[in-house]
Amino acid sequence: MQPLQKLTLLLLLSCCTPIVSAQTYLNLDFETMSGNQIRRWTIRNNAAVYTIDSVEKVSGNYSYKISKINPNEKRDAFFVNILPPELVKGKNIILKGRIKTEIKKKAEAGLFLVAYDKTGKPIQHDEMTGKRIDHTSSWQEVCISAKIDSNAAIVSIGGACYGGELTAWFDNFELFIDGKKYLSPVPRTAALSKNELAVLKKYCYPLKSFDPNIETYTDLSILKQLTKDARIISLGESSHGSSEIFKMKHRIIKYLAQQEKFNILAFEANMPESAEVNKAILKKQFDQINLIEKLHLWPWHTAEVRNLLNWVQDYNQGQPKIEFAGFDMQNYNQAMETLKQALKSNVDIQKDLYEFEYFLSTIAYQYVYEKGKVSLTDEQIHRIAELNTSLKTMIQKSNSNATDKDWLIQNLRIIEQYLDQKIGVGNREEKRDRHMAENMLWLSAHRPDSKIIAWAHNGHVSKSHINLDKSFLDSPRGMGSYIADVIPCKSLAIGFTFYEGSYTAMDPNDIKPFPAETAFLGTYEHFLNQMDEPIFILDLKKIKADKPVELDWLLSTLPFRTIGGNKQTVEFRDTNIADAFDYLIFIKTSTNSHLLD
Repeated sequence: MQPLQKLTLLLLLSCCTPIVSAQTYLNLDFETMSGNQIRRWTIRNNAAVYTIDSVEKVSGNYSYKISKINPNEKRDAFFVNILPPELVKGKNIILKGRIKTEIKKKAEAGLFLVAYDKTGKPIQHDEMTGKRIDHTSSWQEVCISAKIDSNAAIVSIGGACYGGELTAWFDNFELFIDGKKYLSPVPRTAALSKNELAVLKKYCYPLKSFDPNIETYTDLSILKQLTKDARIISLGESSHGSSEIFKMKHRIIKYLAQQEKFNILAFEANMPESAEVNKAILKKQFDQINLIEKLHLWPWHTAEVRNLLNWVQDYNQGQPKIEFAGFDMQNYNQAMETLKQALKSNVDIQKDLYEFEYFLSTIAYQYVYEKGKVSLTDEQIHRIAELNTSLKTMIQKSNSNATDKDWLIQNLRIIEQYLDQKIGVGNREEKRDRHMAENMLWLSAHRPDSKIIAWAHNGHVSKSHINLDKSFLDSPRGMGSYIADVIPCKSLAIGFTFYEGSYTAMDPNDIKPFPAETAFLGTYEHFLNQMDEPIFILDLKKIKADKPVELDWLLSTLPFRTIGGNKQTVEFRDTNIADAFDYLIFIKTSTNSHLLD
């Protein structure tokens, strides 16, 4: 694979604008901004300075400028847009663009097109090799063409600068599909009319407060109607660091437990470690900080989550009780410890477990210190498979009772999932969502009378593909979509977002509060803020069923806040919230969550 193909695939698998359906706005003329970034186009390396230019341009207001002027920089500089595969696969496409260059030292500029199959393997590419602009030039039209393979799962286009030092401007891209020019729909930017607001109001349920200490639930009683028959309700979050979202979820959890008899709270946290936290909660030994650190992920090491788990502990002094659980699988340590402790009297199993643990520690070390690259010999992979099969057989033959055996087999399954994510074929983030859904469904199946509340990021609870770190290979889906496949009428996804404020996030050096980008005109949040309600539930499920013409914009793809746990330079990403969620909870102002000392 060529360097640009590798970089482009890495980009697509890490943090890019989600693929959406035909008639997607592609922003081929670079005219529409998403906050301080050009909408739809993504950059991921710092090999150059990327800016918009209102002076040098062919048409419209802006061109896209790449300044690659560091003489020590050897990487290519590029920007990417992802075409909806159903729009172009099996069809002849032509991509035209205009480029102006100022070459300082042995450099080139051009367009590129790369298509990948569902495994991430490039199946066709055109990087204008031998046809790039390699000299200082005024605006020139260049083009590339291809018949897109019918097996394409990702089709990316873009502009790139190669080699040494140069400045290049890109403008007025055009896409032709089977000879017809693709006409992008114009994105919605006008404020909502009085009539649109009046119709929107019919689908909104105002809430009094996010404060979990409020003991009255009059405003939340609408949830009884909205969530009837649900066995799994997933509560999302647009950021892993919003205090108000965490508190609102806490309040909803209290309502669902006390009024609707939900009895499992499952977190986006490792399953075996969460089981240990649950034991401490039931014994009233939850010590706030030490046990909460077992959940690994920093967003849960906050005062807001501590307060929630303290409430669960106090609530469990009566009847009925809430079980605390996890459904993630990103760490093997507690699963291995659970197996070793439960089976410590069996010498043969202990021997295999210690050998298995050696392989796991080797993989973990390589994954961390080799930046995600894990190298195992065929013999090692074969031995790992042998050990896994042998351990499963020995557990099934052990003297443990049926319930304990099920739990031990599930711990072994967590290790299998960990291995699949780290060394298996395919995208790691896509597999994580599939495995988390499997673990949620395991909980549901092994607690047949249970009603489960799941706590995770919007991208994981999503029934489509808005996750910040979601792959677009094969099945680009959130955990919620896999759950809905199995129990479509018994699962609900509730997304959360906010208009303005701050949040806690991780940057390369620290975890700290950051100011949030205020939602700009054209985002869902900006339109929803026009309701002039500080907190409300939006009934997306009913809007999708009724399809009122006044809310066509709400059923389309628009920028939506998607942050995750890391500080983002681009906070809004194209999303269809009606496909992703059944309901959305809007909060006007967020403040940062509070990390424990």
